[in-house]
Amino acid sequence: MKQIVVIGLGNFGYTLATSLAEGKCEVLALDRDRERIQQIKDFVTRAVVADAADKDALAELGINDADVAIVSLGDRIDVSILVTLFLKELGVKRILAKAVSDDHGKVLRLVGANEIIFPEKDEAVKLAASLIVPDILEYIRLSEDYSVVEIAAPEKFYSKSLKELQFRTKYGIEVLAIRRPLEGTLNIIPSPDYKIQPDDCLVLIGENKNIEKFRG
Repeated sequence: MKQIVVIGLGNFGYTLATSLAEGKCEVLALDRDRERIQQIKDFVTRAVVADAADKDALAELGINDADVAIVSLGDRIDVSILVTLFLKELGVKRILAKAVSDDHGKVLRLVGANEIIFPEKDEAVKLAASLIVPDILEYIRLSEDYSVVEIAAPEKFYSKSLKELQFRTKYGIEVLAIRRPLEGTLNIIPSPDYKIQPDDCLVLIGENKNIEKFRG
């Protein structure tokens, strides 16, 4: 079972911790606010009142054994940087840190964060994409150049196999999955012989320029 530590239980941290626990992860939730710990203690594996800016306290909790640690300390920029540094020094394998600005994110990477989370920024980009490109049902930006998108299958693809459509050769993208909303099913890494059906939704991954080429 994956062991995950969530540090900071604001709206983002609380929702993340409870969602991970529902997904059968072993979750240790930390916050200096006793009331927040009381609210979450029945929904995660362990909830502890602790000041994450205290390196000794983190060490005593066995943080170094965690598979992943997520730093979600809101606007407490200085504290989030310090905590990320401590987690790195304690040997945590993977550190994700929430940032409130690009510069904040750069510093978090410098002190040891493997990945930076921009919740508000990512949601804004996702909303913008859905408004600009209505046929995109879901949009996840992986980096400046790569994305995952979910698109309703074009009618011209109906009854054609993935092999015939040659997504990689023609468009430079891959089909990760095919979702059928009406049936509530998700076919992950579909067979090349799979034939596109009406109402299929294609989950695609690739460079943004290639996704645009596919859509255009």
